[in-house]
Amino acid sequence: MAYKVLARKWRPRTFEDLVGQEFPALTLKNSIESEKIAHALIFAGPRGTGKTSTARIVAKAINCEKKDQGKYPCSEDPCGSCEEISEGKCLDVQEIDAASHTGVADVREIIESVKYMPAAAAKKVYIIDEVHMLSQSAFNALLKIMEEPPEHAVFILATTEVHKVPATIMSRCQRYDFKKIPVEKIKRSLEKITGAEELRIDDETLYLIARESEGSMRDSLSLLDQLAASFSGEIKHDEVIRLLGIPDKESLKSVLRAVFEKDAARCVELARDAAAKGISPRRMSHDLIHLFKNLVYLKICGRDFRSDLSDDEKKDLFEIVRDESTETVELLFNIMIDAGERIRGSSYPEIVLELGLVKMSTIGKVEKIDDMIKRLEKLAGGPAGGGRRPGAEPARGETRGRAPEKNRREAAPPPEKEAGGTKSAEREGPVLSDPAAAPAERGSLGKEQVVALVNARDRFLARKLGQAHSLEVEGDNVRIKFLKNGMNYQSEFRKDDKLKNVLREALGLDSVILDVETVNGEAAGGGRSSAKKRKAPAEDPVVSRAIREFDAVVINRKTLVKE
Repeated sequence: MAYKVLARKWRPRTFEDLVGQEFPALTLKNSIESEKIAHALIFAGPRGTGKTSTARIVAKAINCEKKDQGKYPCSEDPCGSCEEISEGKCLDVQEIDAASHTGVADVREIIESVKYMPAAAAKKVYIIDEVHMLSQSAFNALLKIMEEPPEHAVFILATTEVHKVPATIMSRCQRYDFKKIPVEKIKRSLEKITGAEELRIDDETLYLIARESEGSMRDSLSLLDQLAASFSGEIKHDEVIRLLGIPDKESLKSVLRAVFEKDAARCVELARDAAAKGISPRRMSHDLIHLFKNLVYLKICGRDFRSDLSDDEKKDLFEIVRDESTETVELLFNIMIDAGERIRGSSYPEIVLELGLVKMSTIGKVEKIDDMIKRLEKLAGGPAGGGRRPGAEPARGETRGRAPEKNRREAAPPPEKEAGGTKSAEREGPVLSDPAAAPAERGSLGKEQVVALVNARDRFLARKLGQAHSLEVEGDNVRIKFLKNGMNYQSEFRKDDKLKNVLREALGLDSVILDVETVNGEAAGGGRSSAKKRKAPAEDPVVSRAIREFDAVVINRKTLVKE
């Protein structure tokens, strides 16, 4: 006898044999038993979930000769009708592939034959597989006969793309949706089949096959058939991973550790090792995306969330991200998704994967917004509801909180205060919480002086600063304004800290608060003279402290309340 592949040999023959489709199986069985079966059915769902097999089971159940025994369609000692339908020999059950019979002429043959009474069976059953492939004219030809077919005819349509079926056809059918089969149910079914076929395979490999099938029972059986032919004895897990080109769990965990340990070189090395083993970048990114998804769930839901991970795997992953914030893991997850999308359409997927991992390993930790607000409130001298507005001047006798230790510098009081008294200390400029943080002895510098100092260190940056509309230095605050001329200096200086470093060296400062702004001609000096001059963001004490604390750059400003 010719060899039958496992997908055909173990094809479901009764409603009880269907895996993971309890609702369609129960509803169809009850409707047939109560003789309330619809004249037209449509089965919609992913590939390999049992749509065509269910259609054949329905055809056998309608025409089964042993209905009085309570179990039908019959599988053990089948009746003549069920045996003929199973072998495809029944003339009254026609299975049509719409992918190769798409025209009106093929539908007209059905319309002509449906008029005649069945030859031997109780009813004629027409199974149209991949019905969405029919042409619009063919669908139009089906409309009338599907709405009012003869009493001896039943139409069963099957499709993987139900959205392509016209609404006029859908309205004439009773719809049943077939879902992807859960991994655990596929694994249990594979255990039963491998036991009957006497295949030696461990549970871990069966679980891997079930997961790789992505909810398709037919795909899992095809994969099992391939592995059974590849290995004469026991099917070993390591060999299966190598044969299928799947990254193993330890390799994926090593990538995670390298990312969270900020080891970019190690990330590139692991990506190239995977490529050398024959693992495609698309497959690598796919598994990493699912792994980061589980990491996000671990951080949000804890170890009790429902997933396809074992308890030991959850424990290992939790140890990797124990000290990471949820926001950091979510950010890395989004970066990995973007890299996966780019890999699909890229001509250089290996490079995209490597650069994606490097980007993930070099990005800083993300703080919770609540923690940042608390830090800002602490800088402002207390919570916003503590009796005064954040950033307001402290009451007489009240002391403002000091800056962090790393931002303070041990220096004598500015000579201007000692020599000039109170008046000289009240000069215009940014109000800083720590007077020692701004080198008052330098006074105010103009554009020409700053450009000359920068030119001695970097001519290219000096040329850019020379194009500024205005440039002012007061203490450690550097305010630069550019006219809108098509150049986005704001974005450029925000991404690159080189200007801040050069200014700090040129001006002899410990830190620089940089305020870069792009203005139009009117805002630069052509507006009304009576208009009130807008205060620079760095002049606000709270903003100044926040800039120093977070090492930030002012990119844009937005007035929340009217001044």
